[in-house]
Amino acid sequence: MSRINVLVVALLMAVGLSWATQVPVSIVDFAFSPDTVRVNPGDSVVWTNNGAFLHTSTSGVNGVWDSLWDSGDLAHGATFVHGFAVDGTFNYFCRHHYLGGMKGVVVVGAGGVNEAPGAPENVAGIASFPNPFSATATIRFAPAGSASGVTVFDASGRLVRTLPAAHVAFVTWDGKDSRGQETGPGVYFCRYGSGALAVTRLR
Repeated sequence: MSRINVLVVALLMAVGLSWATQVPVSIVDFAFSPDTVRVNPGDSVVWTNNGAFLHTSTSGVNGVWDSLWDSGDLAHGATFVHGFAVDGTFNYFCRHHYLGGMKGVVVVGAGGVNEAPGAPENVAGIASFPNPFSATATIRFAPAGSASGVTVFDASGRLVRTLPAAHVAFVTWDGKDSRGQETGPGVYFCRYGSGALAVTRLR
């Protein structure tokens, strides 16, 4: 095989490895089907309204939007796609029918917990208070020998900052990135060991 052919095969393999999966969720009557899906980082979920009523796919719990995604109203036949860049467990609901229990969960990778705004506790071993926050957030965790710091990512999966956490049980994030620049409002993901938490920054 010539060197050119080897390069072509290598490029095709690289492209093939980079292809992401789109996982379908059907909206029928007043339910998401399936109501829980598991995907890998880099994959997307595609919601399709196959029912007769307007529905939404809105991230958060109990009718409280956490600012991560919102499809807006989906009429019959409409679709909405959202990609997931980091591990975690992401709850969502229909804005119109959440009181009737219309909700779902997307589990990405090894999993974690995506907290509702204002909830300080996290069963995955990491918590933040206050959440949402404006100036600073205190991130608490159970110290683990294999974890040297808390990593903060933005919603696209880009590393924003690493907060050293050796021999301590909490760190404070001042809302700045690794260059000392203020981050904007939005959802950020804090990870420590196997724990993951979505933290919302306000204006």
